[in-house]
Amino acid sequence: MTKLTIIKPENVLEALRLWHGGDTTYWPLAHLRLGLQVVQDEQIYSSLAEGGASAQNRAILSLGLAHLRLTAPEAEELLRERFENRRDVLAVANSLNISESSLYYRQRQAINQLTEVLLELEKQASQSWQERMINRLELPSFAQLVGVEKVQAQLTNALLEKDVHFIISIDGLGGIGKTSLANQVTRDLIQTTRFDEIAWITAKHTHLSTLGRLQIESGRPVLTFPMLIDKLTTQFELPNKEETTQLQQQQLVKQFLRERACLIVIDNLETVADYRSLLPELRQWQNPSKFLLTSRLRLLDEPDVFSISLQELPPPAAFELIRLEARRTGFQDLAEASDDDLQKIYDTVGGNPLALKLVVGQLRFHSLPRVLEKFAHNQHTEKGLGLFDYIYQEIWESLSDDRRMTLLALTQAGETGFTFDHLTAVSTLPESSVADSLEELILLSLVDQKGTLFERRYSLHRLTTAFLLRTFAE
Repeated sequence: MTKLTIIKPENVLEALRLWHGGDTTYWPLAHLRLGLQVVQDEQIYSSLAEGGASAQNRAILSLGLAHLRLTAPEAEELLRERFENRRDVLAVANSLNISESSLYYRQRQAINQLTEVLLELEKQASQSWQERMINRLELPSFAQLVGVEKVQAQLTNALLEKDVHFIISIDGLGGIGKTSLANQVTRDLIQTTRFDEIAWITAKHTHLSTLGRLQIESGRPVLTFPMLIDKLTTQFELPNKEETTQLQQQQLVKQFLRERACLIVIDNLETVADYRSLLPELRQWQNPSKFLLTSRLRLLDEPDVFSISLQELPPPAAFELIRLEARRTGFQDLAEASDDDLQKIYDTVGGNPLALKLVVGQLRFHSLPRVLEKFAHNQHTEKGLGLFDYIYQEIWESLSDDRRMTLLALTQAGETGFTFDHLTAVSTLPESSVADSLEELILLSLVDQKGTLFERRYSLHRLTTAFLLRTFAE
């Protein structure tokens, strides 16, 4: 991972030699957070932009020299004479009435002092930038992530790549941990110099209360494309005059993203009106900027989208999450519960992190048998939303009869899953109907697939099985 930069005297010397530009593709101070700050602070922003890396290099050095003047005016004057005014060593040495060797010694000392000044300015700029970026994120709903180390590393590596993976999607069932993963990885990236700007846009309108209840934030409209533009304008602090049209604002945001390496996180993409119409727009904005999307819908049919699918936690990770949540809330009895007791929770709700957290919250009020019975029957908690309704109901109502019958057949597949032929036989549907159903159900994150290149096996989450059995029993 790209760590925060250490500035060395040789970097500063090379930057000074490039004061008036040069035929180079490497600018030794171009990666500093300080560079972003001088661009934002400069009243002549337009001229800095037109001058590109050379103008930014001069601005960083000028800022450093201005601070150096406060503590070592002679060092600041020497460096300006040598590099800004382009005076050679002999001329400056004669003006100071010293030898050339003495001048070189003083120059080295001055460069060391300027390096220390730039290091301090960079530290301040980095801290300020990190605070601004973190304030744009949602508050984390977790103390630490559990059981997702491999997928976390995969996502981080994809975002660090500069030449590929410009649109990345995290998909999975509701409550599986997509937002939490995106949040943690984004926080990790804020500690690096990989991105110039970061924005977090959310359409989520349901959250988990501290009492283990799902609650809906009413009155919030669906996130539309014009709203997305407005939110990016606000987060990036772009000009937004009353007379500016929506098209002009869109072009301004697009230009901002094309000129900087930005990371845009769009959480719960399935709530964006006609989300597939958004992807063509993002493709026009990508490179060097990247987009990280979270969605219940798998974007496997979008060839240029790097798709990462989250699965439910295995029992050991689920038990660890339960105990972490219990300790975080001071629930000692649950934190010290045996694996056998926690297995009863897992057998009912599986490894869905949201479901596990809901169970922990409800156990503060009720016994384990009563809580598990409530979840098994999807009873609504007081002033809360039923878990099945939150995760499944909207998708279920949109499915055709063939899709529903395919899901019902998969309730018999167990953890090993069915092959395609076995599923076709159990469902009694035509092969073409099963094939079409599987493609749609996989994209909706309702069916998991595993196996090899030559044999695929299809199965359901435990929670999905419980929902289906309850639904068909009714």
